[in-house]
Amino acid sequence: MNLRHLSFMPTSVGASVALACLCTVSAFGSNGPKATAINTSAAANLTEDAHAAVVQAYWTDDRLSSAKPMPVPRVDPSTVSSSNAKAPSGPAVFGKGAAPEIVSTDTTDESTEAFPLNQSADAQSDTTALPADGGFSYEMPFNNYRTGINSQYPYSTMGKLFFTIPAGASEPAGEYVCSATAVGNNRIVVTARHCMFDYATGTWYSNWVFYPEWKNGKSSKVGGKKGAWYPEWAATWTSSSTLSLTTGWDIGIFVMHDSPGTGCGGDKGKQLGQYTGYLGWVYGYDYGNAQFNAFGYPQASPFEGNYLYQDNGATGIVDPLGTTNVVEIGDPQTGGTSGGPWVIGFDPGSAKTGAVSNNLINGTNFDSAVNSFVWTNPNQPLAINGTVFEQNNFYNLYTYALSLTCS
Repeated sequence: MNLRHLSFMPTSVGASVALACLCTVSAFGSNGPKATAINTSAAANLTEDAHAAVVQAYWTDDRLSSAKPMPVPRVDPSTVSSSNAKAPSGPAVFGKGAAPEIVSTDTTDESTEAFPLNQSADAQSDTTALPADGGFSYEMPFNNYRTGINSQYPYSTMGKLFFTIPAGASEPAGEYVCSATAVGNNRIVVTARHCMFDYATGTWYSNWVFYPEWKNGKSSKVGGKKGAWYPEWAATWTSSSTLSLTTGWDIGIFVMHDSPGTGCGGDKGKQLGQYTGYLGWVYGYDYGNAQFNAFGYPQASPFEGNYLYQDNGATGIVDPLGTTNVVEIGDPQTGGTSGGPWVIGFDPGSAKTGAVSNNLINGTNFDSAVNSFVWTNPNQPLAINGTVFEQNNFYNLYTYALSLTCS
């Protein structure tokens, strides 16, 4: 593979969408911005095998343990500008998830353990956090706790994403960590764009490695190289019209190598989703009436980054302060949680704890958003904004990623 970049202009979505959905939808055109993908081996000027060896050698135990949590971006409300690319309203469109084909032998899952912030926000109300203009309400009820469960579906789809930020980007150079999830397909991983690409400077990050089922400082060894999985492609939105976090483009997608760290689509080994399963997806949902289960690996204080946390919260505000394709919920998770999924219709299945939430339309366990950003003023430490999935920002990127050719 000698391509460095590919760009894609989404076109109209026709009958093929209806075939992929669990509900009837109307096709509509999309003349949105361009998505860009980089082939990780070509970007490094290496063959696929050589690149796999370099990245595998790079992530030593010391680098993994010292990786810094990627800060959740902070946005000044005064910088918010409405987008012209707001998705039209319409019926929700769903894609099914799947449980793992290869059953994990890990039996070390623990029962859930409450974190000190395991209570509703009302119990620790901070009146200083209320906006002076009353533009939206804060705080929003939530329940945040450590799952204690990693190896059972759907928790098994989630993990930590490690990567390197080079010099010259907005964040200081070094090793960082976000959260990510297998979604929609055996070889697709979804995260936040800001865990992949620095939209402020146009800088791509590198050396990505995904560890599903991370717990207590290590990953369950679910295939891959000691549990590590590497992307062949990184795809996200890079055009100037998508650079604001508040206009709904903070989504990135990886196309993952097979278990040896090379190959793609099962030609050189097993695929990620065969070990972890993958969440379904939904776009165009009525997010004003959603019950979300938001997940991530918060690592900045007071969290430590070793465990998966689950935040149960209903919609607080849809498109707060003039944003587009953004929802705010109560959630105290900190740096490192970026890119974690917001699951609608969460069903822990045979897992030891939890219960089916509401919104059980056309099935369960649909990813609908990713952890994205927080506000600077007013400061809201017990809330987070998610980029919610629509056709233009998620589905067009997802179908583009699926079209990328494995080398």
